[in-house]
Amino acid sequence: MHPLLGRQMILYPVELAKSLKPEKIIIVISPGSDELKELLLEEQVEFAVQENPAGTADAVKSALPHLNVIRGSVLILYGDDPLLTAKTIRRLVRIHQKSGSRLSLLTAECPEPCAYGRIIRDKKGDIISIVEYVDATTEQRDIKEVNAGAYCVEIGFLKEALSMVNTQNRQREFYLTDMVEIAVKKGLRVQTYTTADYTETLGVNSREELSRASRALQERINREWMKKGVSIEIPEQVFIGPDVKIGLDTELESGARLLGKTRIGKNCRIQSGARIVDSIIGDDVRILQGSIIEQSRIRSGAVIGPYARIRPGSIVGRNAKIGNFVELKKTVFGEKSSASHLTYLGDAIIGRRVNVGAGTITCNYDGEKKHQTIIGDEAFIGSDSQFVAPVKIGKRAYIASGSTITHNVPADALVIARSRQVIKPGWVKRRRINRH
Repeated sequence: MHPLLGRQMILYPVELAKSLKPEKIIIVISPGSDELKELLLEEQVEFAVQENPAGTADAVKSALPHLNVIRGSVLILYGDDPLLTAKTIRRLVRIHQKSGSRLSLLTAECPEPCAYGRIIRDKKGDIISIVEYVDATTEQRDIKEVNAGAYCVEIGFLKEALSMVNTQNRQREFYLTDMVEIAVKKGLRVQTYTTADYTETLGVNSREELSRASRALQERINREWMKKGVSIEIPEQVFIGPDVKIGLDTELESGARLLGKTRIGKNCRIQSGARIVDSIIGDDVRILQGSIIEQSRIRSGAVIGPYARIRPGSIVGRNAKIGNFVELKKTVFGEKSSASHLTYLGDAIIGRRVNVGAGTITCNYDGEKKHQTIIGDEAFIGSDSQFVAPVKIGKRAYIASGSTITHNVPADALVIARSRQVIKPGWVKRRRINRH
């Protein structure tokens, strides 16, 4: 359930499995995994419960009741291997099918294999067993080829092998890897496929490994986007989620973060510190430094920021400008309109070619309910104006600076809603004399 680039880790192997179009997908879980089950509720998967954590073979055994009527082969993946690609697994499956092997598995040449199980081969190069790190000798630990944690196995042999696995190891667990030695003793050839990219096999068992997997996945994603024509200033400092889409010739500065199901158009410029979540950005948009956009839509040609905040439910029109320290919330901001600085517009509809001066506020909350402000096309809103919603401003109306608007304003009207300025000459001097 730990997030990896904004997506829970379990979703990566589930998505991979779905891409293979299998007859069914079974997730082995622990008792009480309600949060995980809820996450996968719409994924069309089945759940098998492993009552006690007695090892990987025991986990697979708990799924056997779901396989009673299945024929052919079963693909087994680890839930904490988020970096495996569909391309690699398809190759493993093809090799398994073409060879007619009862058991095929994925391996990798890992420069620092650490705690992974080691692949043991005979003089002819055929695999004869997998030795878990805790059970391996010093000589075996020097082996660089490791078990990548993906198996393709004929279901009849799987059931037979699981019945023969024992706990004669240091951890007193039922190892799924014992299937290899069982197959070899039965005279069955075990097929292997070695992935060209060992980083695909990086499992996650700690916070440190989660961070390492995140970096590896981000490097892969960023590299693919650069191949597709996206410029990334410093790839190590740009965060792009796995579900994000980006158009040709868009430029991303260091520190940009694109999350969720965000869609970025062509020829956009996204500056450092910008954070965009579940939003749609049109073509030729500029998102300036430090701006935040959440669950909103920015249409083509608009300029956002620097340091603007676009909150959920907002739409910024074509060629509009939202400047520094401007906040929108559930607001439609019209084409070619401008709010250049220091403004809050919440629950509002702003028309086309409206100029919104600095310090403008829509007072949308009365303590119980939110109310809407509507401002017509080509209106001019002077600085430091407040709109006490619900209120409507007509087209081309002119709101004088410092006004507090509490009633609807007709089109083409000038509104001055402030106290008359009063000047009292000499007042300060007289005040000082009176004090003494």
